[in-house]
Amino acid sequence: MDDERTDAVLWLEATTGTERSFGVLFDRYRIRVFRKAYAQLKSVHDAEDVVAIVFLEAWRSRAKVRIVDGAILPWLLSVTSYVLLNQARGTRRWRRLLAALPEPEEQADHADDVLERLNQNAQLRAIYDAMTTLNAQERSIIDLIVIEELPVATVAALLDIPIGTVKSKLHRAREKIRRRIPSHLMRDDRSELTARLDGAPQ
Repeated sequence: MDDERTDAVLWLEATTGTERSFGVLFDRYRIRVFRKAYAQLKSVHDAEDVVAIVFLEAWRSRAKVRIVDGAILPWLLSVTSYVLLNQARGTRRWRRLLAALPEPEEQADHADDVLERLNQNAQLRAIYDAMTTLNAQERSIIDLIVIEELPVATVAALLDIPIGTVKSKLHRAREKIRRRIPSHLMRDDRSELTARLDGAPQ
């Protein structure tokens, strides 16, 4: 039976010594963090490493964790973005070597679903590539609003900046990304790609 306690209650319990409550939050959101990491890394092993790093960071930074609209997920997704960006800077060669190795014979039961999602989203990978031209705050805004589809108000609360600032930075970041998306993706897969970029609030 699912635990019906809110994230805020579970986090309060976890930070005051109830280890099981942290485990409930881990079970509640580990698949979502895994999917986000797998979408960029394309490796089950690497994605599982990111999950471990994100939840370790949640515990280490427990005094700084933000519960937004009663949920810890936006904060976890934001940390996941930073972990992925840091790995992209420092471990490109290492990941290329890992990518050449065969996948493990037995994978977690959610991997097939993630792989199917990847195969249908060349546009998403193109957006990730284009995000390297953005600064850290712009990347967070694009990632959380365009890719994770979080509300602007939620992202503003998470990043502790005004809603108007989020919208203006979102607009500038979208324009930067459009200039970097390969023309064949804009032409062949226009409907989904523009839905992700143009569907976000102005």
